[in-house]
Amino acid sequence: MSLSQKVKELPAAPGVYLMKDSAGQVIYVGKSKRLRHRVQSYFRSTTTHTPKVRKLVKHIRDLETVETDTEFEAFLLEWQLIQEIRPQYNRQMKTPEAFLYLTIRKVGRLYRIRMSTQPLRGKDGFSFGPYTSKKTISRAILGLKDVYLLQCSNPAINGSPCLNYSLGLCRGICLGGKAVGEYNTIVEQFVSLLNGTDSRLLEDMQDQMKRHAEALAFERAAQYRNYIQSLQSLLQKEEVMDFTEGNHVMLVAEKLDEEKVKLFLIRRTDVLFSEVLELEDISSKSVLTNIESQISGWLGGNILDSQALEQQVSRYEIDKAQIIYSYLRSGKCKYMMVSNEELDRLEGILESLI
Repeated sequence: MSLSQKVKELPAAPGVYLMKDSAGQVIYVGKSKRLRHRVQSYFRSTTTHTPKVRKLVKHIRDLETVETDTEFEAFLLEWQLIQEIRPQYNRQMKTPEAFLYLTIRKVGRLYRIRMSTQPLRGKDGFSFGPYTSKKTISRAILGLKDVYLLQCSNPAINGSPCLNYSLGLCRGICLGGKAVGEYNTIVEQFVSLLNGTDSRLLEDMQDQMKRHAEALAFERAAQYRNYIQSLQSLLQKEEVMDFTEGNHVMLVAEKLDEEKVKLFLIRRTDVLFSEVLELEDISSKSVLTNIESQISGWLGGNILDSQALEQQVSRYEIDKAQIIYSYLRSGKCKYMMVSNEELDRLEGILESLI
């Protein structure tokens, strides 16, 4: 079957597509809620295609697709295939070396905020991440220093004003005195914000943005908006990792139509099992017994041992963790944490999910 014929006959269902070159090598992996519509878009003549897409299309000679029951499964399968195959045109799913951390530690009298490819060891300071966007981290750090005048170009604190002090970008840290304490206090508030224990710093930036807008300083207000969005992006990543580090075991249900539901058992970033069930059979004894035996099998092992509970989210997990966290918060599904103690009320749990 020719490539054009394959494209025409694609289903309008969620799934993953693998594009291949003349040698049969997979050069790109993508996912879509509607396979036919998404794949056909590559072959339509349009000026909106990026240079990367135009180059990709020139090399496509064959196509393979994998249908899934849900868009969520398509996301996970795409992630898995990209990790395994490493197609040359996939750049949005970063390689492990691309992950970055935001580190904060005290050097002398001042905290130093840095972007690093490795977290700090032990109790040497604070590490946040891993993150996947260098631009987001850089903008968040710049925003903190810009808004609170922390851009000291001579942090040696030798009593001489730095160039940025004369430009109004430094609050006088280089001169010593109370500005040093103010600097450290602001950085500590930044740490508390990223830890999720104090949001006053973000709220203050939002208030300042509103005041600039009210004063018709729209360009400055737009800068604050960008800084705030970067901070919120970092906060969301921290929420994802906190959620994942909890090693939650979740029973998740998504209705496929009026008659069927897809059931998942997810632990951390692993889908332990998934099954399509008829709604009319959801409370039948055979279905309940089958689900209970599978959950018991997983929960009965070392799935919740103490070592796992202490495990941090690795750089290999972060994209997958984001997919699962976003799915649970999307409103497309319902979920509930489960444990061995809750198996005796499995029927009630399923009914609440459906």
